[in-house]
Amino acid sequence: MRIELTSRQDTADIKESWNYPGNVDDALKLVEGWDERVAAIIRTTPPEKLVDWKLVYRVAIKSWSSPQGRIVLIGDAAHPFLPTSAQGASQAVEDAVTLAICLDLAGREKIPEAVRALERIRFKRVSKVQNTGVTTRQKWHKLDWDNINKDPSFVKMPHPQWIVGFDAEAHAYNVYAETVEDMQKERSGAGA
Repeated sequence: MRIELTSRQDTADIKESWNYPGNVDDALKLVEGWDERVAAIIRTTPPEKLVDWKLVYRVAIKSWSSPQGRIVLIGDAAHPFLPTSAQGASQAVEDAVTLAICLDLAGREKIPEAVRALERIRFKRVSKVQNTGVTTRQKWHKLDWDNINKDPSFVKMPHPQWIVGFDAEAHAYNVYAETVEDMQKERSGAGA
């Protein structure tokens, strides 16, 4: 039995939900030409158990911390990643490493400053890495299986060096002081 993975672009809007109901007829259309056993499984699935699992892109939120700067979101809670980026857990680890460095350099008296610095240090990078998932998803929506059978590298998950070779610890140490200085200048300029 040969089953091809499918990814399709869905232009329908979706409300926020983990359990968006699926439609048997829509699912059957997606597997036309596949092994009949796949369609049989879909037809025998109780309609209330069929889920249309949409992968939805969300931009990283601007502020990851509570107003007092004592609670902070990291990972997908702050910047969700599409599975096509293969970076959700890695970026959460980079967040945690950066937060640890910021807290260490700020000291106990300046935890809110450390948390704000974390946001500044990480935001641009996570936004750029998030976009790799969008690019890969768009590429996979246009799959030509005949060409993939000739050259399977087309669907290979990209692992660019600027992502996988990044040293979050060194980066945080290198930019922390400058980041805090910029934040202080902005605060003093806003109060002037």
